[in-house]
Amino acid sequence: MLKRILSALLALTIIFGLSALAVTPTDYSVETPENLQAGHLYGRGCILINALTGDVLFEKNADERRYPASTTKIVTCILGIEWARANGVLDEMIVIPSNITVSSDSSKMGLTPGDSMTFMDLLYGMMLSSGNDAALAVAQLVSGNVTEFVKLMNQKAADLGLSERNTHFTNPHGLHEVNHYTTARDMAKITAYAMQDATFRSIVAATSYTVYSSFWPDGKKFESKYDLLLENKRLYYAPAIGVKTGYTKAAGRSFVGAAEQNGVTLIAVCYNPVKIDEADKTYVEAFTDCIRMFKYGFLQYGFLSFKELCQMSDSSLLSVTVRKAAKDDPGNGHVELSITDIPAGYTEGYLKSDLADPVRLDEITKDFAHRIVVEFNRDVTAPLKAGDVLGTATFTGLDGAVYEGSVVAARDVEMQPPTTDEVLDEWLEDKPVLRFFSPRHNPASWLIYIVIIGVVIFLIARAKQKRNRINRARKAAFERRKREYARRMKRQEAQQKAAKKRG
Repeated sequence: MLKRILSALLALTIIFGLSALAVTPTDYSVETPENLQAGHLYGRGCILINALTGDVLFEKNADERRYPASTTKIVTCILGIEWARANGVLDEMIVIPSNITVSSDSSKMGLTPGDSMTFMDLLYGMMLSSGNDAALAVAQLVSGNVTEFVKLMNQKAADLGLSERNTHFTNPHGLHEVNHYTTARDMAKITAYAMQDATFRSIVAATSYTVYSSFWPDGKKFESKYDLLLENKRLYYAPAIGVKTGYTKAAGRSFVGAAEQNGVTLIAVCYNPVKIDEADKTYVEAFTDCIRMFKYGFLQYGFLSFKELCQMSDSSLLSVTVRKAAKDDPGNGHVELSITDIPAGYTEGYLKSDLADPVRLDEITKDFAHRIVVEFNRDVTAPLKAGDVLGTATFTGLDGAVYEGSVVAARDVEMQPPTTDEVLDEWLEDKPVLRFFSPRHNPASWLIYIVIIGVVIFLIARAKQKRNRINRARKAAFERRKREYARRMKRQEAQQKAAKKRG
């Protein structure tokens, strides 16, 4: 019995000892943000992901169900944007429906049924004021009623690969209901999806916005209360670009945030944080957690400039062999190219662990190469001068943005002196008729020359035959005259002899 008591006391001592050594949020050091631990966060459910790749950089109880409170409006907002864009009414006037009543202690935009404003203004007002009345208005405008809109919300979650076991919505605003829940991981995925939309990004990054309507003809200004976005606040964090706070008694003052640095966008979720002071009505713990996660996350990345990525890629990507280069050219006509006009500050962020992995690094460089398309708009022939524009390049960034630049030669290339054939070719360039009769450019012209030569040979042969006939006729005539002359001479000789005898 005594042994059991001693064992129990020892176990309790160990437990309390470990508890005493456990990391708490106040142990966090701003000097070493790379040493972030789960205990340094106030949130009970937290996660940090890369918005583009989905890589999880940090997590704490990320798969435990939490009440999302008004972060639910992230889903409501993106669904509203997609519906309005599909129907061409994003900037069109809409009429606020009647059934938008919420409790008096609920956060409201202050809408009046029958009021008219643009759908875009309604979305801005909903997100900046966290108006539950605005969320109900969006739901009814999109789906006709809240019930159908909630089905749309859950369908969107399913489309994003989220299971109903972890995420289920029962309303468009986030007021507490037992069956209205999600997880930090799932909400990070939803937010990453929403952040792909430029309109959503603009709305959640706004620090203020003025809504104009038939009831507010002079405008009603809504201002953000997100300390991370406000330069005059202690918790201002320059890379922050939104997104949404949420509060109910059960959910606590939670925050889903986004930050961007050197082309890397991170999503941080802090759900159900432990409060330092229960009387505090701000979101200091949630904001603090997100800043700590952001700082940790950005330190996990190495950043490569466009020039560095080009240098890492296969040399054939940005090089060319120049025609007619001089035989003594130092590069044998091989010339490196460069792309101008790409923003000087363009960088791409990759996890340092990926950059240290040869296999992953090879994948990165191949992907980079596939995102560049080079088109030459001139014959790449010597002579060339350094800086000569040879064509254009189209480059697609990791975020989908498209950049265009000029492809230029990196060095001079002298020309090999032209051969006789090349000189002839140049002379024939603007003489299509003569070029047609050139066997080097039109092999079929050999047939013409063969026919001409055949005709000439035939004509020469015929002329020779005719000349031979004439010569033979002349010779025969000469022989006849010769024989006639011989006979005549014999007759004359005979006559002379006869005359002498008579005389």
